[in-house]
Amino acid sequence: MHISGRKRRKNAAVAPDRAGRLPMHAIRVRRSVLVDALAADGLTPGDEQRFRTLCNFLGAYFHHEFYARLTSLKDLHARLHECRDTASATALHAELERGLVAVLGQANFEEMDTTAIAQGSSAHPHLEVQTRTPHDQYETARIFYRGVREDRLTRRRLLRRHEWREDVLEDVVIFVRFRDTGNHQATGALPGNASPGSVLIKSFRNVARNELPMLLPGVEVVMSRKDAILIGGPALLGGIPVALNILPALSVMLVLAGAWLGVSGTVKQDDMMKAVGALSALVGAGAFMFRQYASYAFRKLRYQKRLADNVYFRNVNNDTGVFDTLIGAAEDQEIKEVILAYHALLAHGPVRTSTDLDRRVEAWLERNFGLSVDFEVDDALSKLRRLGFLSQDGDQLAVGGLDHALSGLDTLWDRLYDFRDSKPAAGT
Repeated sequence: MHISGRKRRKNAAVAPDRAGRLPMHAIRVRRSVLVDALAADGLTPGDEQRFRTLCNFLGAYFHHEFYARLTSLKDLHARLHECRDTASATALHAELERGLVAVLGQANFEEMDTTAIAQGSSAHPHLEVQTRTPHDQYETARIFYRGVREDRLTRRRLLRRHEWREDVLEDVVIFVRFRDTGNHQATGALPGNASPGSVLIKSFRNVARNELPMLLPGVEVVMSRKDAILIGGPALLGGIPVALNILPALSVMLVLAGAWLGVSGTVKQDDMMKAVGALSALVGAGAFMFRQYASYAFRKLRYQKRLADNVYFRNVNNDTGVFDTLIGAAEDQEIKEVILAYHALLAHGPVRTSTDLDRRVEAWLERNFGLSVDFEVDDALSKLRRLGFLSQDGDQLAVGGLDHALSGLDTLWDRLYDFRDSKPAAGT
């Protein structure tokens, strides 16, 4: 499936294009497979081994670089949940949100536009479920995704088999902050007895696009129009004769009650029989109403189970565990961008503009893996420049050889652990 996209600023919210498709910027190839394909393309046997060494050391370098980010995010999350001052909690929340969104951007996640979320129907046809989302309980609710594919979904209804195509988001992260009422001791008012002002972070996998609202906390199953017809229709038709029997029965019951209280005269045997019949009619009406309610409660419980199963089996990680997953994903994407851009310039020569490099990398991914990716060329060039790999060949963009890259990376690594300037002065 072709996912068309546009060059975008990191972390900017995106919406589907005119065809309803979502852009894809993530490089969805396992790094070892990508390195094997790059090493076999345009490199000599000697350069191939040195290229693999460079990729390994780049992994170690970026892992060290991201370690501080991981520690900072976990610390912010812990401080936010311990904080009881509203002003301080708001500042911590803003800092945590900025840090998380930055990592999501580096991991090539896209933020789903709020209008696109609103367009996601609350009806879920393949689950036969209709839901209601308590947006009034959220201070912030943001959804991020990475990787899109089109799946063919099927469901058998009675004697017919229904099929439809739908976009499935391969990785999804939700970030929700509940409204802060100022009473941090209050429980039960928010989903899962969450504390006011607290933050919920969850990651999911393989979620259909119209199911995105189902991932938010506190979603409830509500009666759909189909349920109302199936349950309310028989109740209305069956309730008419019951109501016709109840009206005369009530008059008999009133007469019997008056006689028992001494307000009216004695009750005849015939009136007593009518009273027994009236009581039977009332019991029957009550049983009919209970049966209709039980039918609705059972249907709702069945739908609630479908909803819970749909979310449960797609959940990957929660809260601080999401940070570990995202940091690893960000490292992986950053390394892939660097080695793709570096290899494109090393094996296939300099380019005049970043657009030329962008097209070269995208064409290579399409040719070798069948991926249509909107490559982050500016981000890749920025990292090459920061690492010291990028050079100018006249008015063209170029990179030094593998010996130059390995030597430069070795120097950068040595500087990470150079503590000579931090030694205490003599006599202190």
